[in-house]
Amino acid sequence: MPKHNQLFKRICFLVVLGTLLTMLAACGDPTATSAPAATTAAPAATTAVAATTTKAAPAATTAAAPAATTAPAATTTTAAAPAATTAPAATTAAQGNTTISGNVRIAIAPSSPAEDAIVDTQLANFAKAYPNVKVTKEVIASDYLTKIQTLLAAGNAPDVFYVDSLPAIDLIEDKLLEPLNSYADKYKVNFGDFYPSLIQAYTGSDGKIYGLPKDHNTLGMIYNKEMLAAAGVTSPPKTWAELTDAATKLKAKMGADSTPIALEPDLARMLAFVYQAGGSLLSDDRKTSKVTDAGFKKGLDYYLSLRTAGLAKKSSELGADWPGDALVKGKAAIAFEGGWFIPFADKAGAMSKFAIAELPKGDQQGNLDFTVAYVMSGKSQNKDAAFALLSFMTSESQQKILTDAGLALPSRKALTEAFVAKYPDRKPLLDGVAYSKAWQFGIGFGGFADKANPVLQGVFSGSKQVDGAITEIDKLVKTQLAAQ
Repeated sequence: MPKHNQLFKRICFLVVLGTLLTMLAACGDPTATSAPAATTAAPAATTAVAATTTKAAPAATTAAAPAATTAPAATTTTAAAPAATTAPAATTAAQGNTTISGNVRIAIAPSSPAEDAIVDTQLANFAKAYPNVKVTKEVIASDYLTKIQTLLAAGNAPDVFYVDSLPAIDLIEDKLLEPLNSYADKYKVNFGDFYPSLIQAYTGSDGKIYGLPKDHNTLGMIYNKEMLAAAGVTSPPKTWAELTDAATKLKAKMGADSTPIALEPDLARMLAFVYQAGGSLLSDDRKTSKVTDAGFKKGLDYYLSLRTAGLAKKSSELGADWPGDALVKGKAAIAFEGGWFIPFADKAGAMSKFAIAELPKGDQQGNLDFTVAYVMSGKSQNKDAAFALLSFMTSESQQKILTDAGLALPSRKALTEAFVAKYPDRKPLLDGVAYSKAWQFGIGFGGFADKANPVLQGVFSGSKQVDGAITEIDKLVKTQLAAQ
């Protein structure tokens, strides 16, 4: 099939999907929204949310650019508006170069007030470091990814914007983003300063790099310390067997309106257990389905067993919007979420009740890593200034402002030690990086979770058997691979 026909079909699909997702959110479907705006790119149950890694759920799960000719309504402000403190010392060679000039647009999605203020501070610091570059900030208040794709299709995208790892590969392969290698060489920006798995998520089939990750988050096992102690569980479970044992003890102490584990029929959670079983969705070269392999079935079987044994319930069955909400409301003792849970619990004054451990180990350790990177439009008219901006926003000095606030994990390795020293309770999230896989699959898989999650929902409800669900998911994967 000609590439332009594939792109056209993907565009049409995204327009429809974006509309459906908006309708679901408006209806208050708890599985259609994830954790509240908080701190990272972690996808929460079943659907897309804000596109920044410092958001509670992963950025949208769709991928290609919808056809359009007009820019979406966006709030526009100038970058240097806030009266910022003096700019931190630059750590990137592209920074502080007064010979760079021009006008640059940057698009963001609104996040928590804390993160929004940090972005303004970073932009004000950039204005001091680059007095000859005028930056216009455009806030896209809703349907962030769809509107970015609309602008890309129209040739009117912002020079700089961020994009989640899941749809990034489609934007890269459709030649909508600018490769950064030549600019990094010119301005001495070292890709090796970032965690390799995060950089890999923004590496195209041509071997070039198209994004600089601004932060990230892995999944952890968040648990209520008091509930575990009351059930006689003296330490957080480290293996599947220990998790089942702990949940069984918890169930004996909990009422009928609560559950040991809050669990969703969500690929963005279940897949971590597949990795723990040695399975995968795709082969390493992303050309073959691995869904019918033993590892995938073993991971799905264990994940489902927590529910069929009466040890887990969905958030909606607990009167909660998402697993973190179930924890805070005291309806669950354990959930598998990321750092975005922390500001949510802090806001409720409840974080002191909880601790974070690494995900339990199956045959091996496994986890997912959710990230967002700043990227450059391939049609930017001022690419040196655009690179100066995106490299500044992801520089060590500017990223430290974000990670010092505890809003996400640092994507730069040099910031890890200081982050752990300040937030030792979050070390398990960073420990998970070593064995995590990026929340990304391959070309055209941007909306795949939205296709697979209804199958998982059927297994949870009992309307589908595991073997039938595996057959359906395998067919979905093969259909997508054939469409590439």
